[in-house]
Amino acid sequence: MNALRHAVFLASRHLAHHRGRSILIGIALFLVTFLPIAVDGLVDAGERSLRSRGESTPLVAGAPGAPIDLVLAALYFRTPPVDRVRVGDLDALVEGGLGTVLPLVLGDRVKSSPLVGIDPDYLDFRGLRADSGRSFAVAGECVLGAAVAARTGLAVDDRVTTEPREMFDLAGAYPLRMRVVGVLAPSGGPDDDAVFTGLETAWIVQGLAHGHDDLETETDPSLVMGRTDGVVVGTAKVREFVEITDENRASFHFHGPLVERPVDAAIVVPGDARSGTILMGRADAGRLPMQVVVSSEVVDRLLVEVFRVRRILLAVLAAVGIGTLLLVAVVITLSIRIRATEIETMHLVGCGRGRVPLVLGTEVAILVGLAMIAALAAGVAVTAFIPAVERILLG
Repeated sequence: MNALRHAVFLASRHLAHHRGRSILIGIALFLVTFLPIAVDGLVDAGERSLRSRGESTPLVAGAPGAPIDLVLAALYFRTPPVDRVRVGDLDALVEGGLGTVLPLVLGDRVKSSPLVGIDPDYLDFRGLRADSGRSFAVAGECVLGAAVAARTGLAVDDRVTTEPREMFDLAGAYPLRMRVVGVLAPSGGPDDDAVFTGLETAWIVQGLAHGHDDLETETDPSLVMGRTDGVVVGTAKVREFVEITDENRASFHFHGPLVERPVDAAIVVPGDARSGTILMGRADAGRLPMQVVVSSEVVDRLLVEVFRVRRILLAVLAAVGIGTLLLVAVVITLSIRIRATEIETMHLVGCGRGRVPLVLGTEVAILVGLAMIAALAAGVAVTAFIPAVERILLG
């Protein structure tokens, strides 16, 4: 025990004296250990998150196309599919009372977060509740996910403005200024990073409805071109509203019937297993004007590709790790050769033949031990960044 204690003392003093070299070797050993742990941990945790989200969403419906794009749009509110379905198309999904359909209108953003137009039942389906305030009730109101509220500092009764889809959209809809009426409690999922509003509000943001200034009592000549037989003729200066208030809400009107309004995706919740089987059978037989997919199966196919990439990445990291360990071994070997005089002096002062290797081995053990402890701690901590990694990987 005395020999080991003395070896630890001498080894630690030597490492502290050559701290620059010790730090560099320690960093190299840390990276060799940490990267495989981080990759494996992130993939495993991401797999659990994806599977949980997929299994909690029975079926997803949308326009024919890539099922993965459709499912990721419905589950994570990412870039919506190019093609859309109509509200009227969704009636075929509820024919015979087989289940509930929750439409999603996607594609717009607020405060760098996705703006999601939903049916109020979506909040109950996901188990989302307001931590403060209430849910949206009329057009022009929205609720914030917990992460959005924490990042922006917004609260109930604040105002948020939608972001234009294009920088120079001269013919498009004006950005809409919405009132925040609630902040959702944290859910630990992608709902925390979204802003939710009603379907009507989402359609208004996309320019499918608008209102105009009330010109009946307007006397500004720059707004009123003339009045003929009770008809007020407005000038080009009359603008569409950018904020829906109690005073102007009645002036907003949609172009076209409800059944023609677009929907990017829809979550379908069958009443039971039999109803789900019937819906899938109708979709496979081409009796529905859209595709219906089982989200958990699509997630499984996506994970197969993720696991394939993980195996390739771990193989590359293994090759890099072996090369790094060989370089560290060369550095340590050269260091021992440079210390030949020091080692000879240790023998002259009475160190036994086994004492010098013990000291040198202790130095290596200290470096490897510290690097592994730091790598394991960092590997556990990195799982906290899974939401950020999901945002990067899923678009």
